[in-house]
Amino acid sequence: MPKTLAITSPPDLDAVASAYLLRRALREDLEVRYLDHSIIEVSEADYILDSPHGKARIMRFDHHDTKEWTCSAMKVVEYFHMGPAERRLAEAVCWQDNAGWRSLGRDGLDNTLDSALKSMMVARYSQEQFEGIFKSIFDAMITKFEEDERVISQIEKNIIFRSEGNEVLTVNGDFPKDVIFQQFSPHFLVKVSRWGISVTRIAKLRSPDLYDFKDSVKKMPGSNPDRWFFHPQGFYIGYSINPDSNERIPVDPLEFSRELLSFVKNDSRKPD
Repeated sequence: MPKTLAITSPPDLDAVASAYLLRRALREDLEVRYLDHSIIEVSEADYILDSPHGKARIMRFDHHDTKEWTCSAMKVVEYFHMGPAERRLAEAVCWQDNAGWRSLGRDGLDNTLDSALKSMMVARYSQEQFEGIFKSIFDAMITKFEEDERVISQIEKNIIFRSEGNEVLTVNGDFPKDVIFQQFSPHFLVKVSRWGISVTRIAKLRSPDLYDFKDSVKKMPGSNPDRWFFHPQGFYIGYSINPDSNERIPVDPLEFSRELLSFVKNDSRKPD
C-alpha cells in the first residue's frame, strides 16, 4: 500500500503544526514534504497543507481561502473533529500565524515557537531534526492541555468567592495559575491552599499596586502583617505556612477577598 503523502509550504509554525495534527488524526504512516510554492504549484498529493497551490487528491487544509482569522492547523482540527487539547494547540498556532506577535516586544517575539523554528532553519537543522523537536513540544503541550481540561471542573467546584465584575476570584486548592487565568480571566486571583494564601494580579494590568494593599492587611484581626511578602513590583503578595504543621492562614479567605475587592474598586475610582 503506497504511503500517504502530504505536501506543505516551506516550514513555519502553521505548516509544521498542521503536519503534526494530520499525523495525529490519520494515525497512519504519513510522508510530509516541505516545498517551495512554485514546486507545489505543479505537484499532486493526498493532502496539501498551508498552501493554495497544487492538486489535493483527498483534501486541502489551507487558510488562504477565507477571511476568517484561522490557520491551516485549525482546519485539520475542525475537519477531523479533534478534541479540546488539539483545538487549543491550533488556537496558539492561529495566534502566531495571524500576526499575534505584533502585540509583543522583541523579547517576546524571540520566545515564540515560530521564531524557534526559524532559528532551526537558519542553523540548517534537517526536517527529521526539527520535526522531532516539535513533536516532543507538541506532545507535551497536548498532554498539558488534556490535564487542564480535567482540572477545570475541579477548580469550578472549589471557587470560594467571585466578584460580579470578575475583579477578584478566590479558589481553594493548589491549582495551576495559568489554567485559572486562561479559563476564568480574573483580574486578581486569590489562591488558598495548604501552603498558605496568595494574591496575583493578571499580567495585562499595571494597577492597582498590591503593595498598597499592605495597610488593609495590617488592619485585619490576627493578620500577622510581618509574615506577609509584598512583591515590590506590586503584582503579588503572599503568606506561606508549613503544610506539615498545625499552622493556619491568619485571615478568613472570604473576608480577605471582600476586602481586596473593596481595595481594587476604590483604586479604580482614583483620578489618573
